[in-house]
Amino acid sequence: MRTFLSLLVLAPLVYAAEHRIQPGDNPQAIMDRAVPGDRLVFLPGEHRHLPVKHRALLYVDKSVEIELKEGAVLKLADRATKLEAAPEITTDQDAGKKLDDMEVGGQFDLLRPSIFTIVTDSEGRDGQPDTFAWGVFHNVDNPEGTTKLATSESKFGETPHKKVSITGDWQELEHGVKIRFGSQTGHNKGSRWFITYDGLEAYGIRIGHGRQPDYIENVRITGKGTIDMNATHNVQPGFLVKDINACVLIHGRVRDVIVEGITMTDTNRSVMCYGEHSGRFLPGGEVTPGESFDAENITIHRTRTLNPNGAGYLLGHPSFRGHLRQVKCNHNYMETAVTAIEPNFNLDGYEVIGNVIQSGGNAIHCWRHSKNGIIHDNLRIHDNTGKPVVIFGAPTGWEKPEPPLMRNNRNHLSDALHTEPANVPPFGRRVLVSDYGGDKISIIAADGRVEWEHPAEKPQDVWMLANGNILFSHLRGAREVTLGKKVVWEYISPKRTEVHGCQPLPDGSVMVVECGTQRLIEVARDGKIAREIPVPLKTQNTHDQMRGSRRTPDGRYLISAKGDRAVLELSAEGKLLREIKTPGDPHEVLELPNGHLLIACGEGEALIELDREGKTVWKIGTEEVPNNPLRLISGFQRLPDGHTIVINWLGHGYLSTTAQFFELDEQKKIVRQFTDHARFTSISKVQVLDIIGDPAKGEIWR
Repeated sequence: MRTFLSLLVLAPLVYAAEHRIQPGDNPQAIMDRAVPGDRLVFLPGEHRHLPVKHRALLYVDKSVEIELKEGAVLKLADRATKLEAAPEITTDQDAGKKLDDMEVGGQFDLLRPSIFTIVTDSEGRDGQPDTFAWGVFHNVDNPEGTTKLATSESKFGETPHKKVSITGDWQELEHGVKIRFGSQTGHNKGSRWFITYDGLEAYGIRIGHGRQPDYIENVRITGKGTIDMNATHNVQPGFLVKDINACVLIHGRVRDVIVEGITMTDTNRSVMCYGEHSGRFLPGGEVTPGESFDAENITIHRTRTLNPNGAGYLLGHPSFRGHLRQVKCNHNYMETAVTAIEPNFNLDGYEVIGNVIQSGGNAIHCWRHSKNGIIHDNLRIHDNTGKPVVIFGAPTGWEKPEPPLMRNNRNHLSDALHTEPANVPPFGRRVLVSDYGGDKISIIAADGRVEWEHPAEKPQDVWMLANGNILFSHLRGAREVTLGKKVVWEYISPKRTEVHGCQPLPDGSVMVVECGTQRLIEVARDGKIAREIPVPLKTQNTHDQMRGSRRTPDGRYLISAKGDRAVLELSAEGKLLREIKTPGDPHEVLELPNGHLLIACGEGEALIELDREGKTVWKIGTEEVPNNPLRLISGFQRLPDGHTIVINWLGHGYLSTTAQFFELDEQKKIVRQFTDHARFTSISKVQVLDIIGDPAKGEIWR
C-alpha cells in the first residue's frame, strides 16, 4: 500500500489528454475535438493563422488549459484584416437626451483608414435646426502617444467644418461619405458620433462570443510564449469602437479564468474582458430590459504587454452592458502607447496590484461605472511628467467610478530602474497550497510551475487524500474534488456561518470547523451530519471564532479558538479538558506523535511547541528568520526529519513584504523558502506532497 501511495503522490499530474500543436497545425480543429479537462500545448515556432471561429485565431468554449511554450508565437497572418467599405458608428453617450438618429450612406473611397467625428455644436432655437461640426482624420497622432488609428481632439478643434445646419436629408462630408439625421432638432450640444472605416475585428485567443447561454469556466492560458496580433501588417479596428482587437478576449458568460506568464504584442489591446446584455443601449449608460450575460472571477497575472502602438488591459466595456465581477490584474509588466490598465463599465470588485507600467498615456484610468476596487503597489516608470499613477473620469451623464482603496502607487522618475520581473527561485518540493487572498488552491511543482489550480472562496485547510483527490475548506463549507475538478463530496454550511477548517477522518467522513454555530461537525460521505460537537467559546463574532482544529487519533478534539486566544482540548464526548492560553490568536494546532502540541499563534507571530505539561520546548519568533519577519503564522507541517514548514500569512496589509512560507531545520535555519508574490497572495496552509502518508490516518503532521 505504501508503494502505491508513493506512486500516487509523486506521479505527474494526469490530464484527460494533452494535444501538442506544431507550427502549421490547425489549432481550432484540435480545440474542437478536445474535451473538458484537456491541455493544448503550442510548441516552439511561429503559429501564423487567419481568424476563424468568432474572429479568433483560437476560440475556446470549454474547460481547458492552453500553454504556449517558450519560443511559441501565436500570430495573426499578414493582411488578414483589410480596410472595409462598411463603416461602424460609435455614439458617445455624453448627453442625457441625445438622439441616436444618424445613419451613414454614400461610398467611402477606400484609400486609407479614417475616422469621421461629428459633434452637434449648437442647439436650434426659434424653429431653427441644430448644427454640427465634423472632421476627418487619417492615422493621426493621438494625444496619448499612439500613431495608430485614433481621433485627435486637438486637430478636431482646427476643423473648418462648423455650424453646419442639419437638413434631415443626406449631407455629404468627403471621401464619398454621406450622413443623414432623422430629426433636425433635439440633439444636445456636444453630442458626438464617430464613423470609423477600418479593419475587421480579430482576436488571438477568445473565450466566449458574448451571448453563450451556459458558462464557459475553468480556462487557463499560461506559458512563456507570445500572442502577436501583427497590427503592423494589418488594418486594425479603431480604439473607439466595440469591435476592437486583442490578444485575449473574455466575453459573456465566462468564469474562473487565469491568464499568466504569456507575452502579448503588436495589438490594439492585450486583454479585454466584459459581460454582455441583450437590451438596447441608452444615453448615460443605461440599458433597456433584457438578459445579462456576466463574466466573473478573472485573474490576469505575471504577463508581459509589449505594445508601443496600443493599449493594455480593458476591464469592462461601455459598449457591452453585462456585468464583470471579481477581476485581478496583478504583477504584470507593460509598455503601452495609451492607457495601460482601465477598470471600466459595470466592473464590480477588482484588484490592480504590483504592476510595473511604462505608458505614453495614462497608467491606470478608473473609468465610468467601476466600483469595489483595490489599487496597491503599482509602479510607473520612464515617465517624468509627474502625472498620478491612478486617475479617474467619466463622461457627462455617466455614473462616475467609485474610488478604490489605494496605497503605495508610485511614479518612478528614473529610467535606470530594472523593470523585468524578478525570477522566483523554486521551493524545491512539490506542495499543495491554499491561497486565502487569491481565492484558490494550487499544486506547485518542485521547479515552481503551477501544475493544477482550482477556485475556492477564502480557502483555509487543504489536503491531498490517499486517493489523489483534494479536500479543502472554503468560506461556505468544504468540498472534495478530483484532479479533473469533479466534485465528489461537499458540505454547505448554513447562512450567516463561516467555515475555516476541515480534516479528513479514517472512516471517510470529514470534520468541519463551523463558526457562527460554534461547533465541530463530522459529515459522512452521504453529506449528512453524523456527529456534532458544540465548542464552548467566549467570542461571539463569527469570523473570529475558530481556525484550523484537529481530532486526535484517540478521538479528542483540539480547537484553535482564535478570538479567545486559546487552544481548547475537548474529550471525545465534547467535555472541556483544558484551556491553553496562547501568545496570539491561534490558527492551527496539532498533537504530535510524542504528545507535544504544535501551535501556530497567528498574529502572536510565533510557532510554539509545548510538552505534555504545557512547557515551551521549541519556538520560532517574529524576528528569528533572517530578513523575513513573521507577520501572521497561519499554519505549519512538521516533517519526519524534524524540519518544520512555517506559513507566513501576508494579509492585513502585508502583501509582497516577505516570504510566504519556509522550511526550517531544528536549529531554526532556513533550508528553503517560497516567495512568489506575482501568483500568490496570503497562503494559509501547505501540504508537502513528497512526504508519503495518509492524512486521514494522521500520517501527515499538520
